[in-house]
Amino acid sequence: MVATCRTELDIFNMAALALGAKRSISTNDKTNIAEEMQAAFRLVRDNLIRSYNWDCCQKEDTLALKEVKDGERLAYVYQVPSDCLQIISLNGIQTGYSGVERVEFYDPLYKIRGHNLFTKLKAPLKVEYSYRNEDITSYDACFCKVLALDLAIAVCDRATNSDSKKESLKRDRREAINDALRSNALEIPARPKITGNWLKSRQRQNDLLLVKNAEF
Repeated sequence: MVATCRTELDIFNMAALALGAKRSISTNDKTNIAEEMQAAFRLVRDNLIRSYNWDCCQKEDTLALKEVKDGERLAYVYQVPSDCLQIISLNGIQTGYSGVERVEFYDPLYKIRGHNLFTKLKAPLKVEYSYRNEDITSYDACFCKVLALDLAIAVCDRATNSDSKKESLKRDRREAINDALRSNALEIPARPKITGNWLKSRQRQNDLLLVKNAEF
């Protein structure tokens, strides 16, 4: 498949076009907008990769077991991959809040401290994760578009000082995300809200109130 973008400069020019720039950014450009984009690019890219499950930024691996902490609830300690930006699943189990309560209290599947992942899952531990993909030629066209819009939003205040332009970029970005969803460039698993004890208690109180009101 032919790459949509080949270098950071291609992303910069897409962002500049979205901002309404009248000329392209060159490799030796020292203008304020070029320097602003250069400074913001990596943070904006990593944040975008962390925010969604982009197909072009996912990996699968088997983590190395470092140690076992006897007596601990999350006893198994693994090395987190150096390029990991977000854990998607462990041994096929979707991480995050699934809305399915295994117990009546908050019971996380894992936690990360530094470069270590603590979990109750024994080795071998297969992980699916979003990684810091620096190969621009592997980016999906939809990812390139959203990345360029995010970069344009990040520098918009300093480049244009226009609130209306920034709002316009945000609308374009929402539509670009919808395009990515329609084309299967990214996946957003359905994750219902948590139904913990507090929420269950409030729901129970509301049910009792409805019954009481019905008696009058």
